[in-house]
Amino acid sequence: MTKKLWVLMIASIAVLLVCLSLFGTDDPYAYPTDTINGDVNMDGQVCMDDSIQIIYHLWRDGRDLPCPDAADVDRSGYIDVGDVLGGLRHIFFGDPIPDCPISCSDNY
Repeated sequence: MTKKLWVLMIASIAVLLVCLSLFGTDDPYAYPTDTINGDVNMDGQVCMDDSIQIIYHLWRDGRDLPCPDAADVDRSGYIDVGDVLGGLRHIFFGDPIPDCPISCSDNY
């Protein structure tokens, strides 16, 4: 092989490795294993749809929660209306919620 061909092959491999490191090969739809308290749907932020998901779980259709541990916003040990209100008060009034990382790797 000529020197130019070796240089071209090495450059191609280097470009491939750089692209893989930039874009990754992970599933973009996979849930993270660590999330924040109150982030029920595990999208990386505590927002109104987290409280809505708890409402649906409790009173509408009983749908499963992606991370039940994160749905216990007030850390009382139960998922109830207090968790819905705690999440909404955090969003609209800035009330603090217990800052504890939740691991959801076994919950989905």
